[in-house]
Formats: sequence, structure tokens, C-alpha cells
Amino acid sequence: MKKILPLLLLLFSIFSYSSEINGNVFLDNTSDHSGIVIKFNPVSPSAVYIEGVSNSIGEYSITVVNGVYNISYEKDGYQTYTITNQLISTDDTLTSVTLNSNTAVNVSGNISGNWTNNNTYIVNGDITIPPSQTLNIEPGTEVRFDGYYSLIVNGTLTAVGTENNKINITSNSTNPTNNDWNQIKINSTSASSEINYCVIEYGHITDFAETGFIEINGEVTISNSTIKNSNGPAIKIALNYSGDVLIDNCEINDSNYGIYNSGIGEILITNNRIFDINTIGVYENIYDSQTTIRNNIIYNCPYTGITSHSDILIERNILFNNGHGNPYGAGVFVVDGTPIIANNTMFSNKNGVGIYDNDFYNPQPIINSNIIINNSDYGIISQGEFQPSVVAYNLFNNNTNGVGNNIPVGVGLVITTNANGTDSDAYYNIFSSAQLISINPTDSNFCELNSISDAINAGDPNIVNNYNSTVIDIGAKESSETLSINGFSNYDFIIYPNPVVNEIKIQSKNTQLFDRIVIYNIKGQIIKEYNLENSKSEYKLENLNNLKSGIHLMSIYNNFKKIHEIKLLKK
Repeated sequence: MKKILPLLLLLFSIFSYSSEINGNVFLDNTSDHSGIVIKFNPVSPSAVYIEGVSNSIGEYSITVVNGVYNISYEKDGYQTYTITNQLISTDDTLTSVTLNSNTAVNVSGNISGNWTNNNTYIVNGDITIPPSQTLNIEPGTEVRFDGYYSLIVNGTLTAVGTENNKINITSNSTNPTNNDWNQIKINSTSASSEINYCVIEYGHITDFAETGFIEINGEVTISNSTIKNSNGPAIKIALNYSGDVLIDNCEINDSNYGIYNSGIGEILITNNRIFDINTIGVYENIYDSQTTIRNNIIYNCPYTGITSHSDILIERNILFNNGHGNPYGAGVFVVDGTPIIANNTMFSNKNGVGIYDNDFYNPQPIINSNIIINNSDYGIISQGEFQPSVVAYNLFNNNTNGVGNNIPVGVGLVITTNANGTDSDAYYNIFSSAQLISINPTDSNFCELNSISDAINAGDPNIVNNYNSTVIDIGAKESSETLSINGFSNYDFIIYPNPVVNEIKIQSKNTQLFDRIVIYNIKGQIIKEYNLENSKSEYKLENLNNLKSGIHLMSIYNNFKKIHEIKLLKK
């Protein structure tokens, strides 16, 4: 009796400090979720091993002695899922877990061939696609990095998912962090890689060289993808890389930089949503002057939305809530050169446009046809002596400290009216309410102009309107931008660069085939005609140096039917 009493007291003591743990665990390929074993493996001295089993709908409820545990979910034919260092101290419901029926395939070293979606590829060493070889990753495939390793592309990577079946490239940790694996490094210049409908997450530690989570030093197109959760730049175009790069329709967030561009090729950054970045949304370095940043939505970047060092084109972007972590923070910050900042909408930033002051640089931006409103400091702020070379056809309103602190003479002083009869300064800048229908980015009419807005048809008449034949509106969104020439959607095709120098690339966004391309002058006369031997979904027109400078029309046909038309500006 004396021996039994202490044992009873010990058991009573243990179970008086216990918790009821509930949760759900599922199998990915069946509706019967019974028989999954949930094991609580002790980590701390106070913990006591116990296990339970799920019922047919995946529920479990287990009384667990308080302590720290590694919790594993196991069933034959499925990959084990483990939660490490879980503290149990009170009744709790754990996050739901789904067990994967795919076969786990460990990979390292040289790789090529096809990766299929019935496998989960566990990367446990650096993996390399050798020159002249290709790795094709099927839609729905999952790639998990089990350590600080990289995918190095010296050949060709084709990672093409679908809208409803994306490729997931991620950490193998059950508690992932922003630096669990290293990077995807694109090196090959002999063949073009493609990353399309992928989710790439939880990798890359920031370094002095600011190398990227996706590091581009070779030909690649990145589209329709999510790149997030990185302590480095989400995408970095490597120093002096001279190839063309397209980054289109991606979502980039929770990274040190969104896009960091040090390349010198034709860089097109279009239709992306870049947000919740630790520093700068898009950083364009001093080496580049051929970048176009167009139709992006950039917000929640504490330094700047866009920083520019060169004569680049920044147009039709929406930039808001940027720069509030920096006294000179702005929607767009100009360090050097004469970038064209045209038809953007900037609101609720620290400043609309910022201008750097340094003995080594000479920033003189062209600020034309933008909506710059509701910024908490200035519409345009200069750190010192430099000022914009042009400030014309913009709409300024409700910037706390006014239009700017160092701007061209006459800007901001109402002395006349514009062509629509709205009060304006000598450069046809206007100062009334923008009349935006919504400033909520989740609304379908986000930053669209109300029909009574003074911004309609009030932009620079010298800027080509690709949407209709009227004078452009001020701001990022045309009031009729859902229609382009002859009613074609302006977003069915990616056509760049535009303005054109020597060549232009045409890429269908929905694999629409075409077999004929015709360039007309403004009188409707055929200047150039291209009849393709086989139907294409993408094509490059070259040797356009002899095309006369000015405005042209380009029509795209398939089987004698016109499927797209756009205005081109030849430099």
C-alpha cells in the first residue's frame, strides 16, 4: 500500500498538467481520412509519449501531458508530416494537415528530363541543369528544398504550370522561414528558360552583392507566378547582363527587394503586383537605360516604390503607401538621368516623386500626365538643387506640403485653363480632385476615373493613346481602357519594346496562334508584311532600323482574320 500511494500521486500530478489537443488531418486522394496515426514524441523532460488515430472525417482529440513535442502524422503510402518543437501547455486546436500520397524522390547533382506531378522532389544538395540539357517540370509538381541549396540552370528550365495547377518550389520545412534554401540561378544564354504559373517561396539570405532569390544571368521569361518570402531580392537581373528579360503578371511580396535590375538589356516589367517589400519595390540600377516599367501596382514599400538611375520609361503604374520609412521616400525616386514618368497614379505615399542630391549624379526627370494626390509630404520633393526638367499635364491635389519644394518656375501657379476649360498653370497641370471611383485595390474599379473627372482627356496630346483616338487621360487608367483600337483587348498580347528601335517581340498571353503580321503607316499603307511559314504564339521582328520614325499601326492575323492591332512608336 505504501508503494502504490506515491505512484498514484505521481500519475495524478502528471495528468493534472495535461491538455486536450484537437485537430484535423486529411489524405490528399480519398474522402476516408481514418487510420492516420498522430504521434507526440517527447522533446522536453516533462513530455510523455502518446499517440492517437484520426476518424473517417480526419478529426482527432488526444489528451497530452504538457511539454514540448515533435508531432508526426503517419500512414502507410503517404509522406510523413512532422511539426517540430510544438509547446503543449493549454487546450488547443492544431493547424490542419494534409498528407501527400506522392512518392518522395531525393535529388542532387546534375538533373534533366521530366519531373512529374505524381512525385515530390526533395532537394538535398545543389542541383544543376548541365549545358545543352533541359529539365521540364509538369503542372502540379512540388519541389522541396531540404537545406540551403540552389537550382543552377546552365541548360534550359521549363517550369510551366497552369492557372489551376501551379508548380510549387518551396522549403521542405514544416515551419518555413525566408532563408530555408538558396536560389534559382539562370545562367544559360544559349536557350531560353521559362517560369510560368509557379509559386516560388521561402528562400535566399540577403548578401552584400544583393544576389536574387531568382538570379537572372541568362535568357528567361517569368510570368503568371508568385515569388515571395525571401530575405534577398525576389528577382535580381545580374550586373551587366545584356539579354532581354520579361517579368509579366507576377505577384511579388515579402522580400527584401521586389525586382533589383542591374542588367543592360531590354528589360520589360509589366502587369505585376509588388507589395509588402522590406525596402524598394523595383530598383533600377545605374547600368541600365532600356528598362520599361509599365502597368504595375506597387505598394507598402518603406523606402520607395520605384528607384531609377537612368533614362528609363515608367508609365501607367499605380503606386501607393510607399516611402513612409524614409524622410525622402516616394512613389518614384530618381537618383540620376532623365526617366520619363508618365501616366502613373501615385497616392498616399510619403512623397509622389523624389529627386536625389549628390555631386556624382544629375537627376532631371520628365513628369508628365500623372495623378499625384494625397501624399503626406510633397507631390515632388527635391533633396537639394536638382529639379525636374518637365512637369506638365499632371493632376496635383491634397499633397500636405503642396506640389513641390524645388520645381520649374510657373508650376503650381494657376494662370490659365487647359483645353477642357479646367483651371491650370502654364504647363497645363491641374489641381482639382482626381475623382477616382475607388482607392481600394481589391475593387474591380480600383483607380478608375469617374466620368466627371477633370483628368479625362487632359493628358499630354503628344503621347500616343493606345486605347482610343482621344487625347489621353491623366493617370494610370484610361476611362475607356477596356477598349483598344477596333475593340481588341490591349492585354491579349505582350508586344515590346514599344517605342521600337531595331526589333520587337510579339508574345500571345493565351497561346493564341498567328500567321501574319502587317505594319501600316498612319495613312493605312502597308510598310512591312510578314507571312509566317508556320503559325506561332510568339515571334520576333528584326532589322527595323530602316522603319521611318513616328507612329505606325501593327496588325496581327490568324487565318486571314485580324486578331489584334496596336500603335507602334518608332524611335
